[in-house]
Amino acid sequence: MDDIILRISRHYFTGLAGLAGLGAATYLIRRYLSNNEKTTNAHYTRSDELENKYNLPALIHPSARKVYLLWNGSFNSTYLLLDYLQQDYIVQPLYIERYTIRKALEHDLLQARTNEYNTARANGIICKSTVLEYLADVAKIKKQQEKEISQMTILRRVIMNQYSEFRANLLPTRYITTIEKDLAHSQKFYDALRTLDLPQLEYTGVELFEQAARYVAHLEELKELGDTKVVIGWSQDSHLSRIIKHINKNMENIGKIELPLANIPNATIKYLASVKINKEVMRFLNSIG
Repeated sequence: MDDIILRISRHYFTGLAGLAGLGAATYLIRRYLSNNEKTTNAHYTRSDELENKYNLPALIHPSARKVYLLWNGSFNSTYLLLDYLQQDYIVQPLYIERYTIRKALEHDLLQARTNEYNTARANGIICKSTVLEYLADVAKIKKQQEKEISQMTILRRVIMNQYSEFRANLLPTRYITTIEKDLAHSQKFYDALRTLDLPQLEYTGVELFEQAARYVAHLEELKELGDTKVVIGWSQDSHLSRIIKHINKNMENIGKIELPLANIPNATIKYLASVKINKEVMRFLNSIG
């Protein structure tokens, strides 16, 4: 199934600007609220991030400050990761595997549309554009997930090599594969989103924040840690910062996720990074944009 999706994507990505409609509020509500199957937060960690030379719990002082960071290997999220480490925070990176989650949520639909594509191809007929667009959109998310995980893997290695003093404070990334269903939480989120009445393109990417907020809302350990921060790295230049500020004002509890870069443009972040961050790390960050 994955190979088929990727094959389609190579032919249809170019013309998929109009696919932003798949990210509109009405589509997201249908996708998440129509699935009533009970799930709970679940994640895994990678064994190569558990090496004895770092991540040693015995070295972490029980009163140390801790921050949960939505990290994807991007410039801004990595800048935040290093900035908090330099402030002596313990950093717990979180990565939401959007493709893994979507594949599970939409298993039957994905299978049906894959079968429809296979049937059309076998009979030499043109497959419906809605099927092709759907499969290409799923493939795009899969490709993005693979790219981001690869970037984080390399970045962690580079950071550990260049900043040995951070080895105890940079915890293994939690790769999130399931997020607890909370229909009331999701409904409030999209009700707040609809009040903005934005063009469909503007909704692109907002579902990641909804997923993150829902994950955080059901993370039991946060309830025991008091003032622990949960942050995401969207800057002033991101259209999502404005949207999330609006949602934060119109919904309880969602403010648990902070946007510390929301009032800072990317150009300023790049300058601050050039001053604060090791040159080897900066070289890799600049290569990924």
